Amino acid sequence: MGQRPSIRLLSDQLASQIAAGEVVERPASVVKELVENALDAGARRIDIELQRGGVQRIQVSDDGMGIHQDELLLAVSRHATSKLITAEDLRAISTLGFRGEALASISAVSRFELASRTAEASSGFRVHAEGALNWQGPAPVAMPQGTRVRVDDLFFNVPARRKFLKTERTELGHIDELVRRIALAYPGVHLQLRHNGKLLHQLLPAQDEASQLKRLQALLGSGFVEAALAVDFESGPYRLHGWVAQPTFNRAQADMQYFYVNGRMVRDKVLVHALKQAYGDVLYHGRHPAYVLFLTLPAEEVDVNVHPAKLEVRFANQRWVYDFVRHRIHQALAAPVAKPRPTVSAPRPSTAQPEDKTNTATAALQAALAFQQPDASLKVAEPVVPFGDNSQKAMVDTDSPLPPLGFAKAQVHGVFIVAENAQGMVLVDMHAAHERIVYERLKQQWLQQQVVSQPLLVPVVMSVASAEMRTWEAHQQTFSRWGFHMESAGPEQLRINAVPALLSQAPADQLVRDMLSELKQVGTTDLPQQLTNQMLSTMACHGSIRANRRLTLEEMNQLLRDIEATERSGQCNHGRPTWVQLDMQQLDRLFMRGR
Repeated sequence: MGQRPSIRLLSDQLASQIAAGEVVERPASVVKELVENALDAGARRIDIELQRGGVQRIQVSDDGMGIHQDELLLAVSRHATSKLITAEDLRAISTLGFRGEALASISAVSRFELASRTAEASSGFRVHAEGALNWQGPAPVAMPQGTRVRVDDLFFNVPARRKFLKTERTELGHIDELVRRIALAYPGVHLQLRHNGKLLHQLLPAQDEASQLKRLQALLGSGFVEAALAVDFESGPYRLHGWVAQPTFNRAQADMQYFYVNGRMVRDKVLVHALKQAYGDVLYHGRHPAYVLFLTLPAEEVDVNVHPAKLEVRFANQRWVYDFVRHRIHQALAAPVAKPRPTVSAPRPSTAQPEDKTNTATAALQAALAFQQPDASLKVAEPVVPFGDNSQKAMVDTDSPLPPLGFAKAQVHGVFIVAENAQGMVLVDMHAAHERIVYERLKQQWLQQQVVSQPLLVPVVMSVASAEMRTWEAHQQTFSRWGFHMESAGPEQLRINAVPALLSQAPADQLVRDMLSELKQVGTTDLPQQLTNQMLSTMACHGSIRANRRLTLEEMNQLLRDIEATERSGQCNHGRPTWVQLDMQQLDRLFMRGR
């Protein structure tokens, strides 16, 4: 063995460079910290200038309250902040930055300059240093009120870190995405981004709904805005608002999901899971939803100090937050076509209504059912009108608006229905639409009948880890509510005596193990409901009208009315659209009218 190394204190410079590793990962990390400081200072305008993807230079200027001359050197010291005073302040953090290490860490790995001017000062003052050594200043400098931070040659003194940076284009992409996230969260702030002298973003303040939608379009594209549903739910001090895209607007990657907690962008597994569940019954397999959502709640009920980069949070009432988010977004997506989608106030949710996806095998169609399949036939509700007879117009009250999907005009190859509404033309996939209608009726009957248990001929005894046993003990009511009759068969064994009747053919031990895993992770499980929905979806597919069936005009119109009155009717059970709207402008473009 070699000589035992002695214990010694690190030098201030080395300690600062090591600490910088938690704060400064890449140029985007620097931009994030500086912009968050500007927002905390009340800035209404923030200008960001970059050279070579931020590696050569990052300069962030704001019009915030500024830093007093006597506090400039203190601001670049480690563990110095104006945002925390006592330990009690950690329990209710309301600012974006709070650790007091951002400026110190950034300056330790760059050539750094900080200049600032307060409202009462006649001029600004600046300090600067290389690698946080031998600080110079404060010295007077001409500048408007606010703060300007310039970071040159990032990681110039830590070559091992610099070599891990990516190409200029890649680093710029990370900064661009960061600016996008901030611009969505703070629509009232004027944001400007320049790179190598070229203007990339000029985002003017958005004070009303129209200008906010314009900013959304600039950042996420017109496709998102056209598919966006505005949501606004409140329950006491809790509020969830923003936009969720209709399921027909989906992504191959989870690259358009923005969730903010008290103004802070987070990537929290509980929230991600809640949104996944909310879209679970309407999204095509393998696709991802798009949304921009803001959750506000009392600061003392959320801990933002659980991740070095402050990307994760911990909720004091995690289960309630999960239910609140999942239920309300599920509710927004479920609104029938015939009903408007207004912002509504939501009551405080109680327990979850499970609805999730799982890879567990589903039961066969012959599994015992406690109810009868609903009548899948189409009922005639519209006046009898011969196909192609224009007399239909005389039979409809012309003073009343057309129904959302209008009235049927024709059927194409026994597959599609062509309808006319106030906007133009509607095309309906009649099998997909009717499949959703039957599916929703089946689900309602299932809910009304409640869960029916079926005893197993031979009880299943399964071995579990101690953590799984503790999870079962804490959530026995959840299993009972879904029709599972279970008991402890030993220190690390569970005996399954009965399962939900509709899932009697599914592997009981695998289902229970999957439920235990989900309960441990997010405190709730929706696997039984999802398995049930998969079964009902298969039944609905077999019970709906098939392609190549000729419908009368009355049947077509009744199908349109059923679509309008059915929740989630914009998508079939597999997530595909059931109908599309072509407005007159789109139709005109097809024939180059007006050119």
